[in-house]
Amino acid sequence: MFFSMDAEVVVSLLSQKLQNLLHDEAIALTPKVKDQVQRTTHQLNLIRQLLKEADQKNRALTVEINSGKCTTRLLRALYSMDDAIDNFLVRKALQSRKPFTSFCNRVVFNKEMKQFISKTGDLIKDKQPLDIQDVTDNNIPGPSQHQRWARISDFCFDGESHVVGLEEQVKNLVALVVQGAEQGNQPAIVSMVGEGGSGKTAIARIVYNRVDIKRHFTSRAWVHVTKEFKVRDLLVDMITQLDEKIAKEPLLEDELKWRLPKLLGQGRYLIVVDDVDAPEFWEAIKEVFPPFSHGGVVIVTTRKAGLAVPAGSTLQVRPLNDEESWALFLKKLDITEDRLHNSQLMKFKGQILKLCGGLPLAIVLMGGLLSAKELTDSEWSRVIEHVNAIEGILALSYHELPSYLKPCFLYMGLFPKAIEIPIRRLIHLWVAEGFVTSLSDGDMVEEDLAEMYFEELVCRKMIEVVRWRLDGSPKTCRLPSLVHDVFSLKARDIGFLQIHNTSFSANTSQLPVRRLATYSNIPFSKLHESHLRSYVSFNTLKGGIPAGNSSMFLDKIMSKGNLGVFRVLDLEGVYKPELPKAMGTLLNLRYLGLRSTVINSLPVSIGVLQCLETLDVKHTNITTLPDSFWKIRGLRHLYLNGICLDSLDVLSAETLNKLQSLCGLSISTESLVAETLSKFKCLRKLQLTFYIPRSIKIDWTSQLNKLHSLRIRSMRKSGESAPIKLTSFKEQHNLVNLYLFGSLLRPFKSTIFPPNLKSLTLSKTVLGKDPMLELGKLPQLNILRLFSFSYIGEEMTCVSGAFPQLHVLKLWQLGNFSNWLVEEGALPSLRELEIRDCRSLKTLDALYQLTSLRELILTNMPPDFADYVRGINSTGSAVFIKENHWEPSPPML
Repeated sequence: MFFSMDAEVVVSLLSQKLQNLLHDEAIALTPKVKDQVQRTTHQLNLIRQLLKEADQKNRALTVEINSGKCTTRLLRALYSMDDAIDNFLVRKALQSRKPFTSFCNRVVFNKEMKQFISKTGDLIKDKQPLDIQDVTDNNIPGPSQHQRWARISDFCFDGESHVVGLEEQVKNLVALVVQGAEQGNQPAIVSMVGEGGSGKTAIARIVYNRVDIKRHFTSRAWVHVTKEFKVRDLLVDMITQLDEKIAKEPLLEDELKWRLPKLLGQGRYLIVVDDVDAPEFWEAIKEVFPPFSHGGVVIVTTRKAGLAVPAGSTLQVRPLNDEESWALFLKKLDITEDRLHNSQLMKFKGQILKLCGGLPLAIVLMGGLLSAKELTDSEWSRVIEHVNAIEGILALSYHELPSYLKPCFLYMGLFPKAIEIPIRRLIHLWVAEGFVTSLSDGDMVEEDLAEMYFEELVCRKMIEVVRWRLDGSPKTCRLPSLVHDVFSLKARDIGFLQIHNTSFSANTSQLPVRRLATYSNIPFSKLHESHLRSYVSFNTLKGGIPAGNSSMFLDKIMSKGNLGVFRVLDLEGVYKPELPKAMGTLLNLRYLGLRSTVINSLPVSIGVLQCLETLDVKHTNITTLPDSFWKIRGLRHLYLNGICLDSLDVLSAETLNKLQSLCGLSISTESLVAETLSKFKCLRKLQLTFYIPRSIKIDWTSQLNKLHSLRIRSMRKSGESAPIKLTSFKEQHNLVNLYLFGSLLRPFKSTIFPPNLKSLTLSKTVLGKDPMLELGKLPQLNILRLFSFSYIGEEMTCVSGAFPQLHVLKLWQLGNFSNWLVEEGALPSLRELEIRDCRSLKTLDALYQLTSLRELILTNMPPDFADYVRGINSTGSAVFIKENHWEPSPPML
């Protein structure tokens, strides 16, 4: 059969768009157009049925894309229909400006739908009418009492589970690293060689993060080397992890090569160079490792034996044996062997072990795949009989995804392989791209569903979380290296996305490019710009060099017609891109990401982008927005950088009734604060700074019952803190993150805080009474930060049983704090403690009671205090002690 299941991704997205057309009252389709939309929807249902039948008849699953003429013809027709819908919506939005275009718009759209049915008619001519319920996913998550990250939050402290089956190889690498660290003189090079999915990166990561390994080194860094690596970017990545201040300087490559050896020569260092796929990498960077050092170790991981560094040791990563493989499989399946025996499924053990071939990635994917299935003979048999080796497991893992998850998963191929993708960014992009099915009822919004989609992909082991917050929420993620290699290519072959980098060649898929990512500052080849939905640039040109190429490409896009289909412009991290003045012509733009670009202003025309949902200008120099901007009705997320409003007249809850995130806004008026802000009932994340000389009341926040995160700063123009009249948050069950900056006028009781509070930060609160007695009663608190002048007393006491779930405690700039008593049984879960610039603290006997502590960070503490703490820790404690020197960051230029 010539069809590929890849077309199902496009069919699914297109079906959802048509359903939205039918149900959106604001669009108000005429009966004739509505009838044609229903016919087109029916046609898509038949196509989906055909794809499913074709798949059932041909289950020889491979990761290769069927590029036959029929598949290409079908995809072209689907993409043309997609363009037609978007252009229809844009023309309809313009009708208020050009009222005579309404009739022509309907005629054109009707014609395009008829052409679609005609083009695809020969593919489904023998199919019978089919109800939509028969072909759509019936397991799309619906409205429920969704608890954020509940399915995966336990994975946060599950890092050691990755050692299952790899214990011996971890032990071997530890021995080589310790030996290299202690030999001094020449840096020790350890090359880890193994096929894709063999566990090289997992082994290196476990060793890199071990406390006993951290103790051997004063500095560490982890970098990736791809085929298209640039030496300068690699050096900047490395130096950023060693000394971020130097990394911000606009240094040339030769200057970096001069600075880096000096940094590394200050003590022992551990550098991991991961996933090497470039033969010339070692010759390009070896000179930065000082020949005479206190003991340096460089770990290189690669799939190719020929890329191992000749001068060092080589560790061949072997496949797991059957016992190790089975232990890892049961761990990932989250099931006991006894339960498998009881369900009569142990008979599949031999087949599973043979299919996985001892490769950890294959075992993990198989565990994720079967964990989504019922524990029945028929379900497991259906999966196992249709795979062979890791290629088949990869293909089947993708194939078994519900259709609504496939575009979300393929979209991750847009990101560079080595990058850690912020979850915040990914969720907003999925929504902006239209990948998330809209809901007709319940309190859930698209972002809730997107988070549930993400959880499902993590549980299926298709995505790995790289960094966790210690409140159990994921912070960054990525695709495993081999998974990225396979499915980024798959997404490119069906025209779903295109990557522009140094190995870029003209689009060979014979399909127009829908989404484009740029990785480097090279000239653009000929592209079908008029069909672009999204442009995402990762051309950060690290080290303060402006990115001119992105600006040139934006001008090129703007000069083309058909701008109505453009939805996403994401330049996060690109240094000072120039935005076209004609931004207002991108009428369908949903996402504008400019975080960390350090740009100074936005085009005035941004105020006419009526479809805009997300604007992110955090870490920029943008200080104003046009008044027209606040009239955009679709705004969902605003991440600002201290934009100040002298009047709240521009804020209308009726207009901004979809706003969920309002961050980085400053307010310098007392007038109408409570009356205005209390009406934003959809807010989930609110971060405000008040420049009001008198005390501010925040009791109005109790009316925002959907808030997840609240950050309030009360300041005077001089920068000094101003008073806050604290209110009770006890009825706000969704509020889990609270940050208060400003003097509190009276002591508080634990009962005023939200019952499910996980993270609390106090700064300049000027508390005279020890806060630990009350805060220690908060049952779910994971993170507590007591920052500068939050407490001005001398003693703190944590009584037995206090802070049962606290994982992170930060004590910063508490000038009078001199005595800390921790009773036995207090802080039983504390893993990380940072003490910064608490100069009056001379002893830390509390360390004896912190039995679960793993990392102690001493920042700007006197040397004799650090020596004292090390003396305590030398008695067998497994705590890693890290000393830092901190200086305030200079303002952005």
